[in-house]
Amino acid sequence: MNPSSDSKYIITDDPFFEGKIADFSKKLKTKVLPLSDLPNTDFDSQGKIIKLLFYISRYEVENKHKEIHQFLKENPTIMSNIIVRAPIDYTGYMALSIEEELFFTNVPDDAPLVFLIKNLVNAFTSLQMIVDKFELQKRINVSTNEISKLTKIGISLANEKDFTKLLRDILNSAREISNSDSGSLYLVEKDERGNPRNLRFKISALDLNSDEFILPINKKSIAGYVAFTGKQLNIPNVYELSGKEEYKFNSDFDRMSNYYSKSMLVVPMKDHHDEVVGVIQLINRKKNFQTKLTLDEMKSNSVLDYDKYSEELVMAVAGQAAVAIQNNNLVHEIETLFEGFVTASVSAIESRDPTTSGHSFRVAQYTVGLAESVNGVQVGRFKDVHFNESQIKEIRYASLLHDFGKVGVREKVLVKAKKLEDYELDLIRWRFQFILKDVEAKLAQKKIEYLKKHGNNGYPQFEKSIELEYTLEKEKLDEMVRVITDSNEPTILEEGNSNFLEEISKMSYHTTDGNQLSLLLPKEFNFLSIRRGSLDFEERREIESHVEHTFQFLSKIPWTRELKMVPSIAHGHHEKLNGSGYPRGLSAVEIPVQAKMMAIADIFDALTDQDRPYKKAVPLDRAFDILKMEVRDQHIDGDLLDLFIESRAYEKIQHKR
Repeated sequence: MNPSSDSKYIITDDPFFEGKIADFSKKLKTKVLPLSDLPNTDFDSQGKIIKLLFYISRYEVENKHKEIHQFLKENPTIMSNIIVRAPIDYTGYMALSIEEELFFTNVPDDAPLVFLIKNLVNAFTSLQMIVDKFELQKRINVSTNEISKLTKIGISLANEKDFTKLLRDILNSAREISNSDSGSLYLVEKDERGNPRNLRFKISALDLNSDEFILPINKKSIAGYVAFTGKQLNIPNVYELSGKEEYKFNSDFDRMSNYYSKSMLVVPMKDHHDEVVGVIQLINRKKNFQTKLTLDEMKSNSVLDYDKYSEELVMAVAGQAAVAIQNNNLVHEIETLFEGFVTASVSAIESRDPTTSGHSFRVAQYTVGLAESVNGVQVGRFKDVHFNESQIKEIRYASLLHDFGKVGVREKVLVKAKKLEDYELDLIRWRFQFILKDVEAKLAQKKIEYLKKHGNNGYPQFEKSIELEYTLEKEKLDEMVRVITDSNEPTILEEGNSNFLEEISKMSYHTTDGNQLSLLLPKEFNFLSIRRGSLDFEERREIESHVEHTFQFLSKIPWTRELKMVPSIAHGHHEKLNGSGYPRGLSAVEIPVQAKMMAIADIFDALTDQDRPYKKAVPLDRAFDILKMEVRDQHIDGDLLDLFIESRAYEKIQHKR
């Protein structure tokens, strides 16, 4: 037997009960069933709680208490009370297997009817209070669960840095909280003036790899309507639109994907300026999010309408999503701004020394390539070393800015290609030219004095001896200028030239006006005597100070937690494993591995750079040989150099060249 759709029932063993309460049936609004029918009654609650009242004699309670207990146990959606037809002082139920709290009261058979009716009403009222309490607790639990979900969604969206994954998380969160079978997400694109231009489809729950396409922001499409008006749409069945709506449903996607869209909730994502930044389109609400609907089920009652509560939850997700998208865009804009600032800074620094143009960018590429190669190592010293995406970015910035401190180095030192400045070498040449002219004057004076004293007698022979003397003096002066010019080059100073320079520095010349002129000034000799390179000790110290300047400058930048090591990495790129590097003379264990990698990249680029006019680029094999000598001298890390050579990270740049 099936009970009626009413959720209030009275089970009784009194055959005259319905007649007794006939005048009160409207007040009770209940269905009466005989106790004998209880085993055959199917209480299909359809998700509702049933209020069931037993009005039975003490004898039936005592005889059938186990069956009643089992019945209630098997039907958890039934809320029950028992009124015992027994004297007021009856307490026999206390020894039975039924829980004591189920017994509402005793009503004697000879009690007035009004007394019975009042107890029936009170019993149902008590059950209703229990049901209300249960429903309230259920709503509280559901609300608590939804609030918890929204909180987790907010935290998840706020922490996600990958923009593509962020969009996927937004859509999945909106689907899950509304039990939607499918959905799509669109983003508003703006023009150069910041005005909405179009709506771009980004992802779909059915196919996350769908190609992006553009929709106009107008009232013709459903998503375009929501983006244009900023209002949500809740459509029970998109195939049953009246045709009077300003928007239309496009069924092409259903046909192409063998899907059936029915109920649809489309909400705008608005930022704090109340501007629409995107649209979430949810399709086919279902009872359980985990359930996978078939095509037939999509066309049936298995698809539910979106209720007001679902709409509110999705709007809450949409609000969080808009903030997350805006924050992500803001972070991206800040990163782009900072990237531009770094690039501009590096370009500005390198413009002070055009001969090293591109050096910092190449060092960054070499170092990042080596770091990525370290990530792929499975054995050896670096098998447990792994650089995440943020650390790779940290290495790149440190490499780009490793020479930033050169802004604090005087330009004449920074771009000094040779030991002497051009004007200084010209001054020496003019000095020797003056000496040669003075020699000419002295010899001419000798000719005049000879003619005055001897006339033309024997003058041709004397003139030849004077010309020979001039030639010898000129050759000697020219040789000196040649040695000085050769010694001015930043290559290794030859031993012979070094000795000759020392002799020249001790020479002086007495001019015709009686002055004594040094062929080389002490300062000039000191510079020309530099054994290697073009800088003397003080100038080299000034150049080396750029590392300390770099650290000081970079330390003033408020780096994020992910980039906090940028100053330290850049600070160590001229340190050597044996402690002979600068500026701090760190030992191998004190140098960050990122700085060790940058040191290799820095030396390699200095050796192979083809743009430096004061030296020729060395071939790859020769560059590697020099780097290996640096390893033998305990200047750079041999394992990292081997990995640098084996990974061939330098080939991309070499190919571009």
